[in-house]
Amino acid sequence: MGTSAPPFSSPIPHPSRSGGHHLLVDLWVADPEPLRRVDAWEALLPGACREAGATVLGARFHQFQPEGVTGIVLLAESHASVHTWPEAGLVTLDVFTCGALDARAIVDRIRDALAPVVRERVTAVARGDVALAESGRQPDARGSLPPSDLSPDATAR
Repeated sequence: MGTSAPPFSSPIPHPSRSGGHHLLVDLWVADPEPLRRVDAWEALLPGACREAGATVLGARFHQFQPEGVTGIVLLAESHASVHTWPEAGLVTLDVFTCGALDARAIVDRIRDALAPVVRERVTAVARGDVALAESGRQPDARGSLPPSDLSPDATAR
């Protein structure tokens, strides 16, 4: 569908130190046509997941009237979902991957397929904390740990 901006780089931790990568992505595209049709997304989203190395367990999509799509792909590594607003040229993605699978690889494939992307906004969230889980310590009711427990050598205790 065209050329795109280079893949984004995001300051998310390596998956071995977090529970996974969670990307919340807004893409504004020049050509809204693919955003209108459910058949485009039934191929694109699962295909992007597979090409990135994910194991697709299932998918469900819905065509809105008069246009627009919502859908989710269930992955062995977590999930990828989409919601489109063709009238605004907007696609929102929620991509969460666990283990070694990098959520950015899925987003890059979708961005390339929808090129040219006019604008994008990405929020990256590191989910979970493997070191914390392995330590047996628990965060307080607000989800916080004392500062001393957040040091890199805290797991050595």
